[in-house]
Amino acid sequence: MNADKNSTIVAQVAETYAQYKSRTQQDSRASESAYKVLANCRYRVAIDGIEYAAFSEVSGLQIETETMDFIEGGFNDRVLRLPVRSKVGNLTLKRGITSGNELLQWHLRIVQGYLDLKNVTIYVYNTKGDVLTRFELMQAFPVKWSGPQFTGGGDAVAVETLELAHSGFLQIN
Repeated sequence: MNADKNSTIVAQVAETYAQYKSRTQQDSRASESAYKVLANCRYRVAIDGIEYAAFSEVSGLQIETETMDFIEGGFNDRVLRLPVRSKVGNLTLKRGITSGNELLQWHLRIVQGYLDLKNVTIYVYNTKGDVLTRFELMQAFPVKWSGPQFTGGGDAVAVETLELAHSGFLQIN
């Protein structure tokens, strides 16, 4: 009878340990994927699915929320801060000048009064080349184009800058 009890207890302990080990492995896999750091040097940008060239810099991917201070009567020791509205920042793209002028032409259409909205996608890759995440900017249009600075004695790459306004973005994993 003792042998049966001992074997039952051993089987229960083994099953509990197997469940614990399985759970900790799942938790570690979940935490690994939750804390993966994105490299800022492996990305590409597509405008309406078309890549116009490699951009050397992408900046301005941000959301900012305005707040309102609310002074509540009877509570003199603090001020409540409430969210009011949020706005997205302009996205800035920089690249070396190429023979094509698609980005300048896009901005010139806006200047002429044509509302030419495009979706912009930023793909972020890991070191193996797999897509880790992407940012989808909706209804983007140029608000500023800057051409290169030319210097007689310089040997730097001629860079154009395009600043885009957009209606918001999504991060898709």
